[in-house]
Parts: sequence; C-alpha cells; structure tokens
Amino acid sequence: SETLVLGVGGLIFGAMTGWLLARMLVKVLTGVFDPPPTVLAVPWDYLSAVGLLTAVSLVLVTATAIRLTRRPAISILRRL
Repeated sequence: SETLVLGVGGLIFGAMTGWLLARMLVKVLTGVFDPPPTVLAVPWDYLSAVGLLTAVSLVLVTATAIRLTRRPAISILRRL
C-alpha cells in the first residue's frame, strides 16, 4: 500500500509540475519563436516508456522489500 500511495502521489505531483512548467516555458518563449506554438507537444512514446519503467521498478522494489522483511531479524543481526 505504501508503494501504491507514493507511486500515485508522485505521478500526480509530477504530472502537475510538468504541465505547469511546460505552460510557463511556452508563455516565456512565445516572443522568441515566430510563429508561437498553438498547442503543447506531448512526447507520448517517451512518457509511456518512463511510466512502464517506473511501474516495473516499483514492483521489483516492493517485491524485494517484502522478501527481506520476511527474514528473521536475528539472522540479519548476527551477520552484522
């Protein structure tokens, strides 16, 4: 559940931040380009690849954390 909450929260926050940053850059750079852009270009292939890699990473990290927490703490402490 922690991974899900942090993953969804990060996705929402990252999407909002990216959208606001893109809007700000278009607003600032409108005077530089002739003609100015009418719509924002969205790199869907790149965003899909990053989203897929993020999801796979979250699943792997969560599976590893669950596996490690099931080990007895005494055996881990004895190795230290």
